[in-house]
Amino acid sequence: MKFRVRVGNDDLPVKFMFATQRDLTRLAHWQSPRQLRDNPHVQDALEYCQLASKRWKTYRAIGRTAASSDEIRRAIQKDADTEVVFVMIARAVWHKPSPILGFCFCRRTWCHHIVLDFAAAHPNAIGPAGGEVHGVGAGMLYSLVQMANSIGVKTVWGEATKNSAKFYLKTLAVKRVPDHFFIRGRTRQHCLRQFKLVAWR
Repeated sequence: MKFRVRVGNDDLPVKFMFATQRDLTRLAHWQSPRQLRDNPHVQDALEYCQLASKRWKTYRAIGRTAASSDEIRRAIQKDADTEVVFVMIARAVWHKPSPILGFCFCRRTWCHHIVLDFAAAHPNAIGPAGGEVHGVGAGMLYSLVQMANSIGVKTVWGEATKNSAKFYLKTLAVKRVPDHFFIRGRTRQHCLRQFKLVAWR
């Protein structure tokens, strides 16, 4: 699936897709301009991509990763209580600093929910850090809910940090976000509606 982001006065397409091993290797080498290294949002992004890469290796070693929605479905057919990890990336071939604009490290739980363990945008796409690319975080979140919907998942949840709480508050259009958030019911419907607005056609 694809969503649109804003760069200057232009709307450009971003592909939201399951990550390959090559993508995850690239992700571990994200860098930021020296002048942004003290920005807490950039620091979080660089920390999360390192943690995601390490966790992926651990889950892959025990055979609990998936690289497509079909693989998730097959894993569930084998064992309805299975927990499986997958990574979604926002790929933009036009983005020269890195073709990967952002990522979501997720788990399908035994309750058939999706947990968003880590999510981050490339330092060049982080609004509070003065990034040039706008809409990556929201596009990924709405696309993730759409993907979850396609495999019958009704709840997506995750942890909100001090730095990310405002983003989730705005993107989910909710009244309060403490250290966690749940995307279900009306909030889920909001995200599915928003996906239709940001989808690239």
